Amino acid sequence: MLGYIEPDKHDLKLRDLETYNGYYCGLCKEVSESYGQVSRLWLSNDMTFLAMFLGALTAGEDHIKYEHCIVHPFRKKPVEVQEQSVKYAADMMIILRAEQYIDDVRDGERSKYRGKLVRIASKYERAANMHPEEAKIINESLQELYSYEVEGKSNVRKMSTCFGRVMKAVFTGFVMPEEQIRSVGEFAENLGCWLYLIDIIDDFEEDRDEHRFNPLLDLGITDRRRARDMIEPALYFYLDGLVKAYDLIEFHKNKTILDNIVYCGLRRRTEKVLAGEGADDDK
Repeated sequence: MLGYIEPDKHDLKLRDLETYNGYYCGLCKEVSESYGQVSRLWLSNDMTFLAMFLGALTAGEDHIKYEHCIVHPFRKKPVEVQEQSVKYAADMMIILRAEQYIDDVRDGERSKYRGKLVRIASKYERAANMHPEEAKIINESLQELYSYEVEGKSNVRKMSTCFGRVMKAVFTGFVMPEEQIRSVGEFAENLGCWLYLIDIIDDFEEDRDEHRFNPLLDLGITDRRRARDMIEPALYFYLDGLVKAYDLIEFHKNKTILDNIVYCGLRRRTEKVLAGEGADDDK
């Protein structure tokens, strides 16, 4: 994922922040144990949100332990050690990262990413074999999205819809109560559309200066203000859609943290990117 989904930490209580960090560190540990130390470099707040969101759909307490790690050898950190959604998020992270490298190689950055793609291939195969249906939908949806990345064929709405399907597959592939699937799917689809749009406006100036593909540039838009004015209504449309779906979902724990991310974090990130401040380092 892209690194845009994060809490507004200033508004989180210390206990909630500790729980959130427990999921982040739990995911980091799970990724390391399942896919190797290097895979930790791909960790993001997005995948932490995925793990916490899915874990909150079913009853069961968090199991936070304090442990040392290679990054923090002297101070113990909170680690979620039992939640199955953490394991699932680790698998999805590998699948999405491999797809990103495939896109980078396709875009011509072969010397930089081909070696990385070779190294992640076995990891991707393992994750995809555990989640074949989700991996298939993700790949097919991204291939359709890439088919529009041809000069003169850009269709921002269809491209964002493709990424919406990716996120729907990612979120609904986890075991959850039957009655929750529709609302979770609608939430994820809107979130995916928002993610795609926030990324192309965030990267707009860099893509323009580096002569990289951007659907807004392909439409003949070269001024950032004009690009922002085009994208802004759609960003808030999808934010409104995901909030409406989110309000229909029943969570059994960590609701205050999820509320913070969905109601505050996403909106503040939208405002920040539209203002031209860009993404944080974890993107």
